[in-house]
Amino acid sequence: MDPKAQMLIWELSSSFDNCKVEYQYANELHKFRLEWDPTHWLYFARSFVDDHTEKEIKESLLRWQILEAFRGSQKSRWLFLGESGVREVDDTFGRGHP
Repeated sequence: MDPKAQMLIWELSSSFDNCKVEYQYANELHKFRLEWDPTHWLYFARSFVDDHTEKEIKESLLRWQILEAFRGSQKSRWLFLGESGVREVDDTFGRGHP
């Protein structure tokens, strides 16, 4: 597994109490499913992960307040992080992203 993906699994799982994080790489996306109440999905563009250091990726989680967005939501959310920032997507996004 990619070391940056391993770092993200650790960061995400340690940021939420009793959170299980599942990881998959497909369709040029690093996909993280956070099984927390409710379940959330975080997608990273392959190019974003490739072009940034672990430190820069961690800083992006903070800068774009991704963890706070998940914590503050009473419903499931799907977020995509790429070079242009973070945006909300829907549950079909990760299935066919080229």
